[in-house]
Amino acid sequence: MRRVCFAVSVMGLVTLASQRARAQEPDTTSAAQRAGFALARLGGGQLVRIHNRRVGHRQGVVVSSSADRLTLETSWGRIEVPASDVDSLWVRGGGHAGTGALIGAVLGGVALGAGGVNCGEAGGFVFGLAVGGAVGAGIGALIGSAFPKWRLRAP
Repeated sequence: MRRVCFAVSVMGLVTLASQRARAQEPDTTSAAQRAGFALARLGGGQLVRIHNRRVGHRQGVVVSSSADRLTLETSWGRIEVPASDVDSLWVRGGGHAGTGALIGAVLGGVALGAGGVNCGEAGGFVFGLAVGGAVGAGIGALIGSAFPKWRLRAP
């Protein structure tokens, strides 16, 4: 039985070590190739921000994209940017509703739990903690959703 446990442990370590070793290999793709991969995954109507030497910083809606070219509709009109010219590409994700809800739940729960009417009783603290956490989470989610989250996709 010990040999089986030892063999399973060694196989698990080898499996973990091989993935970590492969992760340490140098990235051989160029910045233009990475930008091309990111551009190919964009969908029409998606809000993005790009920076390149030719047009500077621009924000717009994706009209079309491929591995070698991006077409954006911006406030200045339609622009086409080759993938090799993209220095950075940012894609708008969701908002910060989850982070806001977590912060609001903690602050609201502690505030109502500790400052509740019956703070001397354990039941009053738990009730204040639950109600404050729920109300705080709702308010925090609303505030957090107002702030967009941008994710770097290239380089």
